[in-house]
Amino acid sequence: MALERVFAIANSLENEYVKEWKVDGGFVVGHACIALPREVLEAGRVLPFRLRGNSNPDTSNADSYLSRYNCSLCRSCLELILNGSYDFLDGLIRVRGCDHWMGTFDEILHAGKARFMYYFKVPHLVNEDTLKFFAEEIKNLKGFLEKNFGIEISEDSIAEQIELQDRINEKMRAFNASRFKKPSFYGSEAIALSVVRESVPSAVFEKILSEVMDEGRKIEPRAKFVLGGSPLDEFELLRKIEEMGALIVAETTCFGCGEFWNMKTYDGGEIYDFLAKKYLENLKICARMFGEYNFRKSFVKQMFEISGADGVILTHNKFCDLFGIENAKLRMDLEKEGIPVLVLEKEYASSADIGRIKTRVQAFMERLGR
Repeated sequence: MALERVFAIANSLENEYVKEWKVDGGFVVGHACIALPREVLEAGRVLPFRLRGNSNPDTSNADSYLSRYNCSLCRSCLELILNGSYDFLDGLIRVRGCDHWMGTFDEILHAGKARFMYYFKVPHLVNEDTLKFFAEEIKNLKGFLEKNFGIEISEDSIAEQIELQDRINEKMRAFNASRFKKPSFYGSEAIALSVVRESVPSAVFEKILSEVMDEGRKIEPRAKFVLGGSPLDEFELLRKIEEMGALIVAETTCFGCGEFWNMKTYDGGEIYDFLAKKYLENLKICARMFGEYNFRKSFVKQMFEISGADGVILTHNKFCDLFGIENAKLRMDLEKEGIPVLVLEKEYASSADIGRIKTRVQAFMERLGR
C-alpha cells in the first residue's frame, strides 16, 4: 500500500530513492527551510533534502555543542549529523530561519561535518526591494551549484521543474481538501507525506502522491483540529493524539499545508523574478518574517473555516523564541474571535511528553463538549 511506503520512507533518512539518485550521478544537499527554490536545484540533478530530527530523542553529543536552552529539534538534527546519519549529504545550504538554526549550522562547521556550507540569504521582509534582492540571490545560488558540482542549470530545465512543482502543489491541495469536512486521511499521514516530499526526487513524489490519493477512506473523529505553530515532523506524536479521536484536518505549518497552500502558479514572465515572489511570499507563514502577523492569523482562520474544524492546536518546542511568543498572541486574538485554541509547548521527540500532551488534548476536547 502507498501509505505504508510513505511511512517507511518518512521513518528513514537515506532512503532507497536517495541512494538511486546518487548512483545515477545526482547530488544531495541538506537544508532546513522551505525558502529554498527546489526547482533550481533539481534542474541540475541536485536533490534538496530537508534536515529533520527523525523523532530522535537522544541529544547527548549535540548537548556538548549546543546548550539545552536551545531548540530540541535543532539539537536532535545536530546529533544525527554528528553520529554520521547524514553522511550521505554532499553539502549543506543554510538559511537564517532562527538563531537556533544558525547556531546549529555554526556547530556543524565547527565539528567539521559539512563538505561545504553555502549561505543562502533570505530576506525577512516582502517588498519590491527584497524581491529584487532575492531574485539575485537565487541566481547566485544557481552559479554556486554550477561551479561547485561542475554542472549546467539551464532556464529550460528550471521551467520544466516549475511545471512539475505546480502540478504537485495542485495535487497536494486536492489531497488536503479531502481531509476537511468529510475527512478521508489522518493528519499523521499528511505530515508523513510532507516529510516524504522533502526527502525524495519530485518526479518520484508525484507518483507516490497519486497512489496515496487512491487510498482515502471515511474517518469519523471525535473532534477536528487545525495544527499551527513551529515546524513539526513528528507524525508518530500526531498518531497518538489522533488515536484519542482528535483528528488533525489541516495545518498552517511548513510541514503540511503551509508549505504549498499559498504558493503561486507560474503564468509566464522572468523565471527568477517569479521564483523570488513564489518562495518569499509563501514564507509569510513563518514567524521569522517581519510584519506578517496578520497574514498568519488570517491563514489560521482560513484553514479553520474551510476545514470545518472544532478548534486550533498551536505547538512549539521549548525555548522557541519565534513561535513561543507568536502562539501566545495568536491564542488571545483567535479566542477573542470565538475560535478555541490550545497551545502546547513540548520537547522534540520526548516520550516523557506524550502523556502530558494527551491529557491536555483530552481536556481541550472536553471543553468543546466532544
